[in-house]
Amino acid sequence: MPAFRPDDVPVFLLMVGRFHPLVLHFPIVLVVLALVAELVRWKGWLKQADAIMVVLLSAAAVTTLISVMAGFLLFASGEYAGLLMDRHFLAGAITGAAVFLALGFFLLFRKNPRFYPLYLACLITGNAAMAWTGHLGGSITHGEGYLTEYLPFLVKGSPSDAPRSEEEMLVFEDMIAPVLDAKCASCHNAERAKGRFRTTSLNELMAGGESGKSGIVAGDTSQSEVYQRVILPPGHSDRMPPEGKTPMTADEIALLAHWIQKGADPALRIAEVRQDGAIGSVVESLLPDLARYRRKAAVAKLRAEELRKELEVLATKLDVIVEPDTMADGDTYLLAMKFPPAPFTNDQFRELAPYSDVFSRASLVSSGIDDAGLYYISRMTNLRILYLQKTKVDGSGLIHLQKLPNLEVLNLSFTKVDDKAALDLLNFPALKTVYLHGTNTSPEVVEALRKYKPRLDIRMEEGPYL
Repeated sequence: MPAFRPDDVPVFLLMVGRFHPLVLHFPIVLVVLALVAELVRWKGWLKQADAIMVVLLSAAAVTTLISVMAGFLLFASGEYAGLLMDRHFLAGAITGAAVFLALGFFLLFRKNPRFYPLYLACLITGNAAMAWTGHLGGSITHGEGYLTEYLPFLVKGSPSDAPRSEEEMLVFEDMIAPVLDAKCASCHNAERAKGRFRTTSLNELMAGGESGKSGIVAGDTSQSEVYQRVILPPGHSDRMPPEGKTPMTADEIALLAHWIQKGADPALRIAEVRQDGAIGSVVESLLPDLARYRRKAAVAKLRAEELRKELEVLATKLDVIVEPDTMADGDTYLLAMKFPPAPFTNDQFRELAPYSDVFSRASLVSSGIDDAGLYYISRMTNLRILYLQKTKVDGSGLIHLQKLPNLEVLNLSFTKVDDKAALDLLNFPALKTVYLHGTNTSPEVVEALRKYKPRLDIRMEEGPYL
């Protein structure tokens, strides 16, 4: 597919592209209805069949064209890219061509019956291509393999990680953590840390998020933000999980409170808790739900393994380094150039777009990235550390990086960043350290930055590369 930069496309057309998920339902219904109507017409059960078929096929052709055009504009926004997107667009184009050909051959068939096989073949092809297009679109929206994520368990049976015996089971690891994974981790994980808070590990729970409050305070439920949020009344704006999500049950909340009051000890065993009066009956009622929570955890583990394999293939294709980020607590990845660096430009960076939320650290030193490429980097919402030394960046695109809610370290050494661009650093929400060695930034502006944002550590040194 041809490459577009978002600023090459008028904003109005980008807005039109956003209607693609809405308009695509019209051709889906009409194309299927045309095939059903053809079957009914062939059986002779439909009066004025030819006129009805012309209307259906014409409407299907027009709405398919509109949907494909809107889809192309959505692609041109730069929000979607990669092999899956390319296949989706190609399948949509095939669908549109088949529907238009079906309409044309049907009009010819009305004059000459020998065109009927071609008309029918195009109509069937259009329906098949539409089904494939829909599957690919669903994979883009929900993730590749969305329809088949439970298939391995149908073939192999239950998840292979056998639970420990009840005597060995731990309150946090075997009961509370699975509940948090099932009801909180969809919004507070490595890929989507709302409020800069994650529930994927005990350390992250203790640390808390952007509110500055600890998620869990050992021995004190009144100071434990997680507990305080889950006990808020329904409809409260701060209640977690929010409206529309499955809340924690009374028993789950009771167990969480008991564990916190007992010191939030990760080594606390279920066997000990069951001997502790009323909480024992709570544990008894929760045990049957563990299998369901384990299954969800097993699906997440399977997805993580598939993601790792996909990233390995992409890293080989782009000749870059992609590996787990050992400096991060969650399951995020590091993106880095090899040495000597291979050619790596904005166009190649677009191929990383479907995986933008899995990167927490990126070292693009000496790559071909320029300010237009910073738009694509701005989609990496979990990025904490970004090294751009010796790139083609001049600072005109730094405004895009202001959208990164977690970016803490930015290295711009040996770039053409000037005073005007450097002032944009004042608007970075989480930035703690920036390197400006070898840039066109004047000492006066550096001092002004230090004055107006004293918590920002501005370093006039080359800084690390990885």
